[in-house]
Amino acid sequence: MSVATDSLKSLRRLLGNVRARLLGRPPGYVWLEVSGDLPEFSPRLGLLRRRLAPFPAGPSLEALRGALEAVLYDGRPAGVVLGIRGLGAGWASLEELRGELLRFREAGGRVVAYLGEDVDSRAYYLACAADEVLAAPLATLVLTGLRSRVVFVREALERVGLRAEVLAVSPYKSAYDALSRTGFSREAREQAERLLDERFAELLEAVSGSRGIPGEAVRRLVDRAPLPAREALEAGLLDGVCYEDELPERLGGVRVARWGEARRSIRVPPERPRRRRVGLVSVSGLIVRGRSRSLPMPLPFFGGEQAGADSVSAALRAAERDRWVAAVLLHVESRGGDALASDLIWREVARLRRRKPVVVLMGNFAASGGYYVGAAADRIVARRNTLTGSVGVVLVRPVASGLYGRLGLRPEALQRGANAGIMDPATEPGPGELEALRRQLEYAYREFRMRVAGGRGIPPERLERLAGGRVWTGEEARRAGLVDGTGGFREALRLAGELGGVRVDGPGAVVRLSPRGSPPAPLPARDQEGAPPLSVGPWAIMPYDVCDI
Repeated sequence: MSVATDSLKSLRRLLGNVRARLLGRPPGYVWLEVSGDLPEFSPRLGLLRRRLAPFPAGPSLEALRGALEAVLYDGRPAGVVLGIRGLGAGWASLEELRGELLRFREAGGRVVAYLGEDVDSRAYYLACAADEVLAAPLATLVLTGLRSRVVFVREALERVGLRAEVLAVSPYKSAYDALSRTGFSREAREQAERLLDERFAELLEAVSGSRGIPGEAVRRLVDRAPLPAREALEAGLLDGVCYEDELPERLGGVRVARWGEARRSIRVPPERPRRRRVGLVSVSGLIVRGRSRSLPMPLPFFGGEQAGADSVSAALRAAERDRWVAAVLLHVESRGGDALASDLIWREVARLRRRKPVVVLMGNFAASGGYYVGAAADRIVARRNTLTGSVGVVLVRPVASGLYGRLGLRPEALQRGANAGIMDPATEPGPGELEALRRQLEYAYREFRMRVAGGRGIPPERLERLAGGRVWTGEEARRAGLVDGTGGFREALRLAGELGGVRVDGPGAVVRLSPRGSPPAPLPARDQEGAPPLSVGPWAIMPYDVCDI
């Protein structure tokens, strides 16, 4: 992006601020809708996808940060009202937004959370970061705690003649236990219990500290929940009960306007022309070979977003070529995926680091392949509630011979080579085939550990106690040395700016990098439409439903 383009953007902001100052009448409070998944950055959707979306997309953390900064910069609104409804965000995203709200309050802004519908534990975890928490009279506080559930489908598959032969490096690598087991293994249960304990403690501490209620008393309230609004008010979990139309009167007779309306009368921070800035590259969703893509609807085990190795690598190479990009912020929101695809992205990060600093920012999940891709970075920043680690690989060999028989299908195959049909689902895998798959698995796991040991400087003997598919919270990972620190977007951006020698305060410090619109990177020739969802190689992926409450 040129300095001339930056200057034009700055001029537009300046003229907008003049108009807002002279003609705009800002509200007393700005209503910010907080709903949906709260992705880190606003997605770039085409016109067709926006039109076909069944529901309007919720805000991103990037958009909410910008709105909070604009309200503070203008200084005329007293604060913001958070309209919390339909919230499905991960715990690390909620932690990030809580941090932004606390920062807003420390700078003099006032935050009011309004619960216009029944809310669960995660929504209240966010709400109690506000100065005041209000609810509709018939709303219910479903602060019932946390629950982790995995649906094991082995018996259901067997009824139709299907089976999955799952090879993993350790009992802790339980990503596909749902296909091959009828319940938790001892190790998987131990891990899930530990993660639940960590997150539950975080919830109790947040409520206790924000509401001034002793921890044991909060625990008793959780065990009594769900709580009607009136009862929650008496218990000190709410500050008031009112209908939405009564909010202006309760807030002192001021006008409350939604952000879409209010932004026209609010001044925004100016954007200074910059020559050098931090480049942003995202690894979002299941890591696959080929190009990144967004599926029309989420698939079991695979989700909706897919981060293609070719697309991510092209963006990293664009950052390497761009002389105005001083450092790269690699945002990772992924449970992992294809081991080969993860290694290809890791290689690009390792190459880029020789020329420019790379800082990883972990989202709700940056585990297994999601950890792999950033292991070579200069610094790794995780949220306390991030799920990370899961250093290990797993391989699934489907077996559908029973289903073929039930359907009356009689496949016959001719082959040369003992393992020519190694992944043919119509046949039972033989001992030699399973041994070959185990060798492949062990090789991938050995390489994974080498990448982590080299990037993080962890001795192999200590790394083994952290690896084996074990999943950690961001805080546990910090103590173990798997990440450098805990924090959010601002902390990761600050580190990238320091390492790159650029100022990152104010708008315009970050430029999003994408292979679209830039010359194609000289990547190895591969299937440009991406690999099929399941490939022969091992997968670096973490369990799907651990603490995803």
